[in-house]
Order: sequence, then structure tokens, then C-alpha cells
Amino acid sequence: MKYVIAVALFLIIAQSHAQDVFKENLYSADLVMSNRSLIGLTDKQAEKIKAIHSSEAGNFRNLKWDLDDANAQLKIMLAATKVDEAAVEKQLERILALENQLKKKQFKTLVAIKNELTESQQAELNILNKVPKSTTSMRGVVVEGTKKSAAQTRKSTVYISSANENQPLYVVRFGGKEKKVSSIEGLDPTNINSVSVIKGSSAWELYGEEGKNGVVIVELKKEAKFNFE
Repeated sequence: MKYVIAVALFLIIAQSHAQDVFKENLYSADLVMSNRSLIGLTDKQAEKIKAIHSSEAGNFRNLKWDLDDANAQLKIMLAATKVDEAAVEKQLERILALENQLKKKQFKTLVAIKNELTESQQAELNILNKVPKSTTSMRGVVVEGTKKSAAQTRKSTVYISSANENQPLYVVRFGGKEKKVSSIEGLDPTNINSVSVIKGSSAWELYGEEGKNGVVIVELKKEAKFNFE
């Protein structure tokens, strides 16, 4: 029985580590396709990634159903007053085999998807992978227009108001890089793809003390010009 428990604990730790590696270095079809405009995914790339995903989706789903059923059976076996060690060990081995098959299929799919992406697209996705789900995103920005005399040009300004005197940290992201800036008022609104706001513990985790008042992340469009010096 100790063997079964030890293997189960090892499995949990191994799964957690594998998921971290997958998340840090590879990209799911959902992540890529939901950000296709942001990373400049071509129609040809999109079709290829759809085909890669579809080719394994059915098999992956069937294996997942089998794994769920196997885990449910193991749970029932372990709930017995007296556990049949030989039976639960055999069931655990079946679960490990199914999970191994699932991981291999997932790994193969994710690697194939990554190989369809350019270096700059991967850099953009690496940044997106770091943004927590608690992030609030806004497509477009608040623009204040000021009309000047005929001899002058019309100017638009980006501004974000704060509920208190403590200003958030501003971060500009472009081409797989990011830069902390004191203000985003000088940015051309037409070059901005999206603005994201991170607050609370998520801001602390990503930017430490600098993120204590929240973080405003500005994603620039692919064709924008920005000096990172």
C-alpha cells in the first residue's frame, strides 16, 4: 500500500512539473488562435494549426474519458474498508499508462504548433503566458481630442484616470519586449492594440513593489514604432 501511495504522490509532483514546462515553453491552440491578430498569425498558419489540433482532438478526448473512468474506479477501490493492494496497484498502473499517452499526444501537438510560429510570434505569446487570468483587458483606449486652430494639427491624447493619488506602473509591450514608463500620454492611440489592467496580488507577483498600485500594460500594434532605449 505504501508503494501505491508513493507512486501516486510522485505522479502528482511529476504532472505539476510537466504542466509548468508546457506552459513556459509551448502554446496551446486556444492561446494562439485567440490572439491571432495580436501576434500577426497568417491565414496559412491558422489553417495549419487548426489541422494539427483537429488531428489529435478526437483521440485526446477518448483517452481523457478513459482516464476519468479509471480514476473514478480507483477512488471506489480505495474507499473500501479493506483495500486489495494488488488490484489498486494494477489500477494505478492503468491510470499511469493512460496519463502517459495523454501527455505524449499533448506534447506532440504543442510542439507541432510551436514549429508553425515565427520567433517574434513566440516572443509575443511568451508575454501573454505571463499575464494572469485575473487581468482586465480593454480593446481600444480612452482618447481625448483637442481641436486647435486651422494652422495647427489635431492632436489626440491617451489618458487613464486613477481613483486615488497613487499612480499605477505603466508598461509598454511591443515585439516581444516590454519597457516600464512613467506615463503613456505620449503614445499615439492609433498604435495601441489593447490596454490591460492588473491589480492586487497578481500585480505584486509580476512586478513586485512597483506593482503595488496596479499595473497598466499597453500592447502596441505590430506596425507601431517605439523606442526601447
